[in-house]
Amino acid sequence: MKPFRGPSLLAALAILSATHAVGAGPEVVFDPTGDFQVAPHGAGNVYAPEILVENGVYRMWYGAQGRDGHDRILLAESPNGLAWEPKGVALDHGDANHVNDPSVVKVGDTFFLYYTRAPVDVRDEIALATSADGVTWQEQGTVLGPGADGAWDSLLVGRPSVLHEDGRFRMWYDGRRDLPVGAPAAGVPKSDRSVRAVGYAESVDGLTWTRPQAEPVFGEDAGGVHVVRVGATLVMTSESRNGTRLATSPDGLAWKSKGLFAERSGADVDRFGHVTPFLLLEPERVTLFAGAASKGSWDRNRIVRVPLSPQQRARVGIR
Repeated sequence: MKPFRGPSLLAALAILSATHAVGAGPEVVFDPTGDFQVAPHGAGNVYAPEILVENGVYRMWYGAQGRDGHDRILLAESPNGLAWEPKGVALDHGDANHVNDPSVVKVGDTFFLYYTRAPVDVRDEIALATSADGVTWQEQGTVLGPGADGAWDSLLVGRPSVLHEDGRFRMWYDGRRDLPVGAPAAGVPKSDRSVRAVGYAESVDGLTWTRPQAEPVFGEDAGGVHVVRVGATLVMTSESRNGTRLATSPDGLAWKSKGLFAERSGADVDRFGHVTPFLLLEPERVTLFAGAASKGSWDRNRIVRVPLSPQQRARVGIR
């Protein structure tokens, strides 16, 4: 799939920095129901939207926590990106605690779905599944595991965001060397100064990955990232308890923080921040989707669409 090369960075950032119309709040795309989405507490937990548009059909792969406590990747479709119809489970591992955070790219006739998999508790790795139709998936196994002992990502890696550009796959992901004190995992390093960072990896075939550099490409406790190309610049959104954050880069290796650009609305739906945001670029509009956290525990999320005002949409200028 060719990378999007639409508006200038200046025009796009003007759009991104203006998050939604005055008086408008996030619009709930999914109000989760059913055993695969309601979570153990019964109130619902869906997030990590990943959207592709083909032949006028919007497809969204997203993460959902079931009543049994396990996460799965589900699929929904829409004719317009606004009203979505659930299509059921796309990918599940019966014995894995966590299967979530999809990133989907299409190369030729093949869909590549990269995702977070935690065989136990929250010790994540990045796995791959492939598909000819985006519906039925064949697991290809782990493609990126934790770094070497002592590395910044030596404990876990996850939440990939993948682009295919100039004949290579490019992946940004978050990682840790330890967990915060009180994290639900036993026998792993923990620290009251535990932070995430963003790493980078490359692949020619999408299966075998290398890390071009040992250090992370971005810090600031960034995680749940999504990377898109806007003209000659790469734009990274990331999750936070204050809303969606932004960083930019000319090459994907050196990133500059642009701070908070999509502040939480203050309404109950996203009172505790944005989880795994996703920026959808289309010829006529730019739309921010995210998991909206209604509880401080970040385990009661709904997928929302952050609307843009007509004036902001008019300034998109995507050709």
